[in-house]
Amino acid sequence: MVYQNKYFKLTVWALLIALFLYLLSQLTFILNPIGKIVTIVLLPIIIASLFYYLLRPVVRYLVSKKVNKTVASLGVLLVLAGLIVVLVIYAGGTIQAEFSSFYDTLLEYVQQAQEKANELMEQDEFWIFSMEDMETRLTNSAEMVFGVLGENLFGWIGNITTFTTILILIPVVVFFLLKDEKHFYDKTIALISPENQIRTIAMLKEMDNALSMYFVGQLIVAFVLGVLTYVGYLIIGLPNALFLATFSMFTSIIPFLGPLLGILPAIFIGWTVDMFMVVKVIIVLAVTQQLEGNVVRPQIMGNRLEIHPIVIIFLVIIAITLYGFIGAFFAIPFYAILRIFVRNILRNRKQKDSSSSEIS
Repeated sequence: MVYQNKYFKLTVWALLIALFLYLLSQLTFILNPIGKIVTIVLLPIIIASLFYYLLRPVVRYLVSKKVNKTVASLGVLLVLAGLIVVLVIYAGGTIQAEFSSFYDTLLEYVQQAQEKANELMEQDEFWIFSMEDMETRLTNSAEMVFGVLGENLFGWIGNITTFTTILILIPVVVFFLLKDEKHFYDKTIALISPENQIRTIAMLKEMDNALSMYFVGQLIVAFVLGVLTYVGYLIIGLPNALFLATFSMFTSIIPFLGPLLGILPAIFIGWTVDMFMVVKVIIVLAVTQQLEGNVVRPQIMGNRLEIHPIVIIFLVIIAITLYGFIGAFFAIPFYAILRIFVRNILRNRKQKDSSSSEIS
């Protein structure tokens, strides 16, 4: 019968899931407050986890040297804050100056494009629209844009408040993760039944190793790639080399797609010089990517996550679409954790089935 057909069942389930998601999307009066609560609570924990894995080796080293763990955790955080302040004071001005130069260049070329557009529009007919139609459309669009800006003003103020709250919570969460990591670990293990504790501990250690390797390794790789890119831009004589290399360093945190996004401003600046400079920028990208893929990344991270590149690309695209830059960075470790969790469940189920068959 048609009702027993597996494709029919899959279609019904897909339609039911789609209907459920549609109905869920209509409950904005419930989802919006929940989304804000999750953002304020979950986002600081996620970002704090990154700093936790970065700083944990230093704290553990200090504790091994008989330093009190609370003092070590607080001291490491203060040193990190001091380094950030020094970096902002000494490097921030240079990067800001180069960004201003990049911004001026961008404005200059946008103005040139606008002048060319005005020349076309002065012919009174611009494609199928007359000049009067164009002015009316532009006026209506401007009114709509300013209306939206006015309506969302208080929303922006709320976002600034949320951002400030998250910014304050992050160091607090990092401090307690560093200071009380054993306490959190013991409490988690205590929730597991005794017969499952050995398997759970092994799974948690596997997850911990994957997160530690990814977070620390990805940031080190991004930093090295930024330095290599900066050297390459200096060699070819690209203007605004420091700003463009810094931008490339931050975007390269995103696997695969990050370097491609990071080179776009450099290609634009190269185009303002001449087309040969664009070619040289692409050569710098090719060389740095070869060094990163064949030398830097294997030495720092290896291939321990064992995730296929096509899976990473789709994960990053979906994460960028849903959650932006932060989502793209955390998509891979979340997938790695989920895979470890599912793999352990399937392994345990297989072992139970094998034991049951042996007994029978």
